[in-house]
Amino acid sequence: MITERVGFFPGPVNIGLVIGNNGAILIDSGLEAQTAKKIKKGLDAIAQPLCAIIQTHAHADHFGGNAYLLGCWPEAKVYAPPLEEAIMRYPILEPIYLNMGAEPLAELKNKFLLAQASRVDYLLPLEGMLEIDGVSFTILSLPGHSYQQVGLICEDICFAADSYLGEEVLEKHKLPFLVDAHETMNSLRKLLSTECKGYLPGHGAYTSSAQGAVHKNMEWHERLYSVIEDILREERGLEDAFVLLCERLGISIENATSYALFRTAFMGYLVGLAKEKRVAYRFAANSWLWSTVQDGAEGEER
Repeated sequence: MITERVGFFPGPVNIGLVIGNNGAILIDSGLEAQTAKKIKKGLDAIAQPLCAIIQTHAHADHFGGNAYLLGCWPEAKVYAPPLEEAIMRYPILEPIYLNMGAEPLAELKNKFLLAQASRVDYLLPLEGMLEIDGVSFTILSLPGHSYQQVGLICEDICFAADSYLGEEVLEKHKLPFLVDAHETMNSLRKLLSTECKGYLPGHGAYTSSAQGAVHKNMEWHERLYSVIEDILREERGLEDAFVLLCERLGISIENATSYALFRTAFMGYLVGLAKEKRVAYRFAANSWLWSTVQDGAEGEER
């Protein structure tokens, strides 16, 4: 517990805990039933039934525990952002978009990419205030890592979801997963403008200030921008550029899951660079060719 009412279950995915008037409110639920069983054991130990689950975003490692927990407490309510709730109800959408819209390969239908479906009872507003079981939450729109990811502030503790990663997590993944690097940077700037007593990312350590970790994330993204721009000083096809980026970062891809995650992240950085008019693309000989924008040229498709 961080305060009398607010705490978290630490783990590979941190799960927020807020004690309401009638029970516990969770922020995300972890990867799978095994994690959810540990959460249930913890809630039983403090004699708190599950009242609600607030979902920050719809990645399998953040809502995979819902099915088990809702089986234990069927009266609990689930809150999720728009669009993210659709993926929670139809989780096959996650491996579909990671497989570029095609029917997912069997290898992509694993617990890390395909969670059990979860009902969603209420849509979260993307900004503003929300009260659940007598507890007030401030909702922060933090897209970039996911399409409509949100963070939550309760009793001056910020649950930042995957808007930023702990430094050790950044070092491990090298090319962090995101769908839009431009929006990721905007979300990081928004976090810098907050002044909470504590910050908990989805992956990483709880800290009394997020300034250091957020700046580290921003520097990391800018460095990746620079590496990609350097690769694209010579016009290259999408796949060739991706292979070169992995080589530069020391990434070795050995399975379809890693390929799908890294390839999507690479596209998310290209989207960010394109929005900032730092790269442009064209089509020639049935190839999608990308290059940096030179000498003040327009960074749009041509």
